[in-house]
Amino acid sequence: MNTGEITKVRVEMTVTEEVTYDFPVTVEVPTVLADDPEALTEYLVENEDLWLDDLPITGGSEVCLAVNEPVVEEGNLLPFAEAG
Repeated sequence: MNTGEITKVRVEMTVTEEVTYDFPVTVEVPTVLADDPEALTEYLVENEDLWLDDLPITGGSEVCLAVNEPVVEEGNLLPFAEAG
């Protein structure tokens, strides 16, 4: 797209990325769940407080992060006075 003139504007953007984390974590769970992967997964979904603080958002030696392509959801022009 070539429209001739170019200008700079300040925008506020909403960008969505989906990140998948594969990481080891030690959690305490009811013994009956230890041999039932489906029930264990359900329990971990319902009790994210058991592992959420250990989510390795910056990666690590035992962590595998996969990020999809960013998708621009929205862009809004900001008034020039808000330009930093």
